[in-house]
Amino acid sequence: MVAPRSDVEKPRFWGWHPRIWSDTPGARWLMNKLTDVGIRAVLAKPRTGRVELPDGAVPGLTLRIGKTRGATWSLMIRVFGEEGITDRGHGLMGPKRRLTLGSYPQVSLHAARAKANAYIDQARRGESPVEALERVATGRLTVEGLAEKFLTDYVHLKQLRAGARYEMAIRAHIIGGVGRVVADMLTRDQVRSLMKEVMVKAPSTREGKMRRRGGIEAARSVVAVLRKMINWGIRERLLKRADNPVSGMEDNLPKKRKKERVLSLEEAQVVWHAAGTLGYPFGPLYRLILLTGCRPGEWARCRQPYIDLKQSLLVIPAQAYKSDHVHVVPLVPVAVQILEHTLANYAGRQGDYVFSGTDGLAPVSGWSKGHSRMMQAMTAVSGERGVVPWTPHDLRRTVATRIAEQLGVGGEHLIKRVLGHADGSVTAIYNRYGYVKEMREVLERWAEDLIGAEFDAASLWRESDTEAYVIVEPTEAA
Repeated sequence: MVAPRSDVEKPRFWGWHPRIWSDTPGARWLMNKLTDVGIRAVLAKPRTGRVELPDGAVPGLTLRIGKTRGATWSLMIRVFGEEGITDRGHGLMGPKRRLTLGSYPQVSLHAARAKANAYIDQARRGESPVEALERVATGRLTVEGLAEKFLTDYVHLKQLRAGARYEMAIRAHIIGGVGRVVADMLTRDQVRSLMKEVMVKAPSTREGKMRRRGGIEAARSVVAVLRKMINWGIRERLLKRADNPVSGMEDNLPKKRKKERVLSLEEAQVVWHAAGTLGYPFGPLYRLILLTGCRPGEWARCRQPYIDLKQSLLVIPAQAYKSDHVHVVPLVPVAVQILEHTLANYAGRQGDYVFSGTDGLAPVSGWSKGHSRMMQAMTAVSGERGVVPWTPHDLRRTVATRIAEQLGVGGEHLIKRVLGHADGSVTAIYNRYGYVKEMREVLERWAEDLIGAEFDAASLWRESDTEAYVIVEPTEAA
């Protein structure tokens, strides 16, 4: 320990005293355990200044005795992880904080040690005793309490389609980072520290879906969810504050790059043929995205009731669609043949998801591995090593671009219909099927450009379409 400040009186009691001071250069306090007898002896002597008696039994615990006033127990602590984490995932100790544990002898030596040990254990777990005491004193909502109310009374009650994303951001990052902070006392510095912590990519674990991940996009999602949650708390009068400390915080993040990748017709044709080598489920998935311009997630989460093979339509209900309206997609003949083959050979017995690895119980997952296989298949089909990277969503942009080339100037309205972009007009709400004929015509012309007018339907599954995908077999009831 460092030498005491000059304004702290040096005790002159030798032998029994908890701190023995020597004027020898480099001397330090030598700490022993405090005793009630020793404390009463110090209190009985006259003092010219404040005396501090550290306890050798509990680190950081000190009895502070004033010149004329009584004695007060004090504890100096540092909270693990309060300063964030290193690039390697190690927690950084926060600044020193002082806690007052009560007056002596109202709080006995034994009770002071018990309190101090409890607070030290709490700090080692990364929980700030100072913030815990503030919560008890104010009785206000913590960020964690507000988050639970937000999930129950807003996200789940409103049945938001992005509810899983909200819950992931809250449980994986927000609660762990600032959950114990009183929501009315949350500062921009605390939000900034949380944002920096989330930006660090932590190794993924296999401890369930709520595992920590991190990265720039995760930080962007956390900022958006936390800002909306605070605004909701203010609007519902759960918080007394009028300002939102998260407002504008996303401006500190790197600018999100707008994706502009559009595949050429030749590249799209290579994707089509490469998809034929992938098998179920990603082979038909990639081909259906190319034929309809739907989002990858819309086909991945497609259920059997959405498909009307007699009318050659895909009808996505409002609760399952991004823009919260019914989206009707005409299916060209090749798309109908793909779906007929898929439903005949891979229909789930336990659930109704068309593309699934769990016998229809849940939508297909594993897009990153599936796309890696697609890139390898493209290399094999084209014979070129340098395949320019693209994402499954780029296929949707490619379809829109090729249709725009067909329609020319003035075709924007029909392109919006094909893509299912939101149109909140009353006419659009009651005229969901009004442009199906026109949409079908442009999609059929696009299919001819993609695969040719005389397409052999048998080739859809002539290639390695029998490749097995992991299917969870139904278990017998016990």
